[in-house]
Amino acid sequence: MKIWKLKFEVDRYDNLVPIKDFTWEEFQEFDGRRLSYKWKPLPVERMEPEKALPLSDAPGFTIPVFSKRALDVLLPCIQDCVEILELVFDEQQYFGINVISVLDVVDHERARYIKFQSSGRIMVFTKYAFKECDDLKEHPIFKLVDEPRREPFVSETFKDLVVKNKLTGFKFELVWDSEKNE
Repeated sequence: MKIWKLKFEVDRYDNLVPIKDFTWEEFQEFDGRRLSYKWKPLPVERMEPEKALPLSDAPGFTIPVFSKRALDVLLPCIQDCVEILELVFDEQQYFGINVISVLDVVDHERARYIKFQSSGRIMVFTKYAFKECDDLKEHPIFKLVDEPRREPFVSETFKDLVVKNKLTGFKFELVWDSEKNE
C-alpha cells in the first residue's frame, strides 16, 4: 500500500484566488469539519492571467479545487470523504473540496516528528508511517488527526484514477510505501 500527499502543479498552470479576502480564520475551518451548511458560493479568479498559463483540472488554491471533469471522475471514489463546495468562476466550473475524513492512522512508533515543547502536540512530521488498517483502505482521500489543517493524503486508488483519466494539475508526493516500511 502506498500513500501520497496531494499537491498541485502550481508552476505549469494558472491558479485560482478568491476575489474577496479569504481570511486566516476561514482557512482554519478546513480541519475536517463540515462547512456546507454555511458555505456561500465563493467567487474566484485567475491568479496570474497575464502569464496566459492554461487552467488545469486541479488548480492551486487555499484548499483542493477540482474541475467539473475531475469531480465527475473522482466523486464516486471520494464522495464519503469530502464535501463539495461551490465556487463561482466565469471561464469554467470548479469546486472546492473540503476533506472531512480525518483519520488516526499514523504509526507513531515508526513515524518521525517534532513536537511543540509547550503542548506536546506534533509540530511537523519529518517521516510518515501509517498503520496498515481498514481506514486507509476505505478512505481514498483523508487528513490526519495530528495535522487536520494541512494537505490531504490520497491512496493508490485516487492516484490511479487521476493518471488513468489524464487529469491535469495533480501532483503526488509519495510519503509512505508499506513494502518499504522500516
